[in-house]
Order: sequence, then C-alpha cells, then structure tokens
Amino acid sequence: MTDEQPPEKYISYNGLGRSPMIWGIPYMVGLAIMCLSLIGGLLLGTFVGGLGWLFALIGVPVALFVKMLCANDDKAIQILMLEVKWSILKALSGNAKYHGGTMAIAPTTYGRKLKNVKRYFKKTVRG
Repeated sequence: MTDEQPPEKYISYNGLGRSPMIWGIPYMVGLAIMCLSLIGGLLLGTFVGGLGWLFALIGVPVALFVKMLCANDDKAIQILMLEVKWSILKALSGNAKYHGGTMAIAPTTYGRKLKNVKRYFKKTVRG
C-alpha cells in the first residue's frame, strides 16, 4: 500500500549550473578573446604598421578552438584552466621529484622541523 510519487521536476533546475554562451562560446571567455585580440591589433597596428592590424584576426581561430572545446561541456575552459594552474604550480614548486612525480600538499610541516621528527621516535610512556 505504498504510493510512491515521482520526484517533482523543476523547470530551471538543469540550467542553473550552465555558463551563458553566445554562439557556443562561453560569454566571459568570448569577451576576453575579443578584447585581447582587438587591443593587440590596435597596438600592433599603431606601432608596427599594416601587418599589425592582422593581429586582430587572431581571435577568430582561438574562438573556434574554444567553441570546439566547449561543444560537449560548457565548463571545459574552467577544467582546462585548473589543469594548467596545477601543472604550473607543480613545475614551480620542485616537490614532485621527491614524491614520484606527484605534488604533495600537507597542512603541516612534517619533516621540516626537528622537533616534529623527534616526536615520532619518542618512546611512549604506558601506564
């Protein structure tokens, strides 16, 4: 005699986690690509000359790459930026060579201070 009801469906639930897109390109990424390519083209066109104006067109293949990258997952750019961030951090930290190519992050200073090392080898008193 149990009457199981299907879960309620909300209209906006599926769209809350999505990033806004224009022509398949995330809005803020597209804005950054457009601004950087136009400012770069303006500066190079002013100081270099006629060929510098072509730099403004560099945003087109970059935007097409972003569109292709975000075709299946609108958060692909954020995932890519996290991977780049941690790869750079791993390369600059120098910790990876001690931990088999992985980056070890610990909240304490294990092994850095002599008193912490001595604490592990201290004989425990049992009563």
